[in-house]
Amino acid sequence: MISEEAILYYADHPVEFVKDIIGAKPDAMQAEILRSVAVNQMTSVRSGHGVGKSTVEAWVIIWFMNTRPFPKIPCTAPTQHQLFDILWAEVSKWIRNNRALRNELIWTKEKLYMKGYPEEWFAVARTASKPDALQGFHADDLLFIIDEASGVSDSIFEPVLGALSTPRARLLMCGNPTQLSGFFYDSHNKNSANYARFHIDGRNSQRVPKEFVDRIIRMYGKDSDVFRVRVAGEFPLQEDDIFIPLSLIDNSIMTEFSLRKKPDFIHIACDVARFGDDKTIIGYKIDEKAEFYKKRQGQDTMKTADDIILLGEMLVHRYRLKPETDHPIPVKVDDGGVGGGVVDRLKQIKRNNPERFWWLEIYPVLFGQRIKHKYYHDSTTYMMAIVKKLLQPFDEDTGERKPVELILPNDDDLAAQLSGRKYSLTEASKLKVESKEAMKKRGLPSPDEADCVLLLCLPVKPPKRKGVRKNG
Repeated sequence: MISEEAILYYADHPVEFVKDIIGAKPDAMQAEILRSVAVNQMTSVRSGHGVGKSTVEAWVIIWFMNTRPFPKIPCTAPTQHQLFDILWAEVSKWIRNNRALRNELIWTKEKLYMKGYPEEWFAVARTASKPDALQGFHADDLLFIIDEASGVSDSIFEPVLGALSTPRARLLMCGNPTQLSGFFYDSHNKNSANYARFHIDGRNSQRVPKEFVDRIIRMYGKDSDVFRVRVAGEFPLQEDDIFIPLSLIDNSIMTEFSLRKKPDFIHIACDVARFGDDKTIIGYKIDEKAEFYKKRQGQDTMKTADDIILLGEMLVHRYRLKPETDHPIPVKVDDGGVGGGVVDRLKQIKRNNPERFWWLEIYPVLFGQRIKHKYYHDSTTYMMAIVKKLLQPFDEDTGERKPVELILPNDDDLAAQLSGRKYSLTEASKLKVESKEAMKKRGLPSPDEADCVLLLCLPVKPPKRKGVRKNG
């Protein structure tokens, strides 16, 4: 147990608390953030990936719990994964391995509290998907922790501003600077005078592997928004000729998703590798949520077709799909180049055993094919436009906020590929995104993950069958 004299000292010396009590050694930037929370009411940290911000947030929570009487510490993040699997797990790690802390603090899946005071002396985890996540907290010593703050809606911050009228209240928010508007963006721009601000560039952090930095530079360049956000900890530039801005993609990634027991629709897609370093990507989409199933180098069309069948069988079993009540699953495959071999193999499998593979409905798709459309030059541009519309957080007609209709996997390659594709106008004044070949000429890798997502989002018309549910 920490003595009263030690508590009085550590209340103003969080770095020493981390070293002496938690038994950790903060790096220089982590130490500065710890000191800032002790003396400043509002601290905002923008950074690249992997710099140790979740660790410093966990240390701040434990320090505040042990050095204030009856504190309340509401913690939030855009998704359950970020909040519970990363931040809350980090809190557990530092307490679990420390006998002194373990004897005083009780950690549960949603709450950390002082032994004997579960309702008066606690930290609590609440996802920012709930509008009232940070409402209703009152105490002389309040500490708000907002992780991945760029992805948190401004409405979540409103009760925080009111609570900060209490002199001993504190706010610490950290995150990748993904959005060019909002509470977190303003803390580093027009409202910067009100905050103690920190910027952590991954290139200067001993915690970020040089291999990660080199890979992002090699694949996407130092001028890319992916490098700026993921490595340098800078806000994106969003060039005028980029079709889908990175902010939309990151907003989608940070959107919470609750899986339904029986999905409204299921789609499968495969972008087939053509040659060299290209990857074959197989993915699936359950209602709004897209996921990658397999990523492979090479052109083994038989193995690719087998992987698609295995995925389909897994989904049929998981959701108990039946031919009497459910539509087949649309399986959309890149039909250009060697992709034709995958399509042919899938058709053969269906032909040889139609009863078992009733769920398999194959849709060959050609990228870059000219189409008759008022606004879009080719099939790739049309699919990119669909994805962009699904990612828009506002209704185009009313301007009101709406739920994101596509939740992307947290994948750096995907984010870079979608946000790196430029567009132009043709002589007929139609939009045309650059081709895969044009992207490669700019030194970018093949947009394989992105093309898989385009296929997943391409709407198709299922064959009409009586007495079955709609599946897309």
